[in-house]
Amino acid sequence: MSSNIKDIAEKLGVSAAAVSKALNDRKDISEKLKRKVRETARELDYTPNSIAKRLVTNKSNTIGVFIFSRQEHTFTKDLGLQFLGGILEEANKNNYDIVLFSTDSDLLNEKSYIELCKERRAEGAIFTGLRLDDPHIKKIKNSPFPISIIDTFIEGENINFVSTDNKLGVFEALDYLWRLGHRKIAMINGHRNAQVSWERSNAYQDYLKERGVYEERLVFTGDFTEDSGYQCAKEIMKLKKLPTAIFVASDLMALGAIRAFKESGFNLPEDMSIIGFDNISTGEYTEPRLTTIGQDAVGMGKWSVRLILNKLKKEKPQTKYLLKPKLIIRNSCILVNNGKLHGQLKDTLESKFKK
Repeated sequence: MSSNIKDIAEKLGVSAAAVSKALNDRKDISEKLKRKVRETARELDYTPNSIAKRLVTNKSNTIGVFIFSRQEHTFTKDLGLQFLGGILEEANKNNYDIVLFSTDSDLLNEKSYIELCKERRAEGAIFTGLRLDDPHIKKIKNSPFPISIIDTFIEGENINFVSTDNKLGVFEALDYLWRLGHRKIAMINGHRNAQVSWERSNAYQDYLKERGVYEERLVFTGDFTEDSGYQCAKEIMKLKKLPTAIFVASDLMALGAIRAFKESGFNLPEDMSIIGFDNISTGEYTEPRLTTIGQDAVGMGKWSVRLILNKLKKEKPQTKYLLKPKLIIRNSCILVNNGKLHGQLKDTLESKFKK
């Protein structure tokens, strides 16, 4: 049978209240007694009852987590798990537990995310993959407890925002293609209800307009799925004048585009350079290996917890944190060949699309 506070108090000849205060590092207890209490607790193999402690302090030490996919069954398999890893690491470090809410539950149609958190006495909540058209956004804005949202910026007194510096990431991708000599660069973007789609699209436009080479006809819209990247690549092949490179707003769509081009007889990267965004693990093992912009998803998870804890501790508020992306060069991009496709492929495309 495990020991309790009364056992420690009896051995030291002090009150149970004094032991409790010492274990909770209260200021009205001397350092000498605190040291004796800790030593005796170790000797007696005392384990604090976290549930009882939380009842006494009226704190749950719990943060709710909602991980939505940009598109079901895709996003959560890679980046979502990295976000969660960072969240768990930082929460454990600060003696907080995580409640992971199921995002496909019927409960979400009956109760708001805030109501679900209140029922579990969560002190804060983290969201990733939140869409701009989510029906519960208004309640999130007015949340009575601190919230961190990854990749979606919402105004609100208790709202924190954590993301990659998307503009910097897009500029790094396009700078790399530019240094390789590419001037006709297409884009495959994600759906319009993801804020990162707008940020990455705006950065793409700014970069190319500044250099006088932006063409609206070279922008294609997917939905962050591999299949949508595949379909957009098929549309790109129908253009009379092909781009020499494609910037894709997510790695999954980039993988779909690679598949489409290879199926149509393109030699990659000789006939088309492709660069992605995210750095999901699969990109390292495709052929060609995907050059991409890496996000620090674990770091974003950690910072989402830190910003919530800062608000709970009423420390100087920091409500926004952007992490620096990183260009990861593999072999899906090469020096421009000015769109000179090998003869057999050129004939095939002309017979398929350009009649």
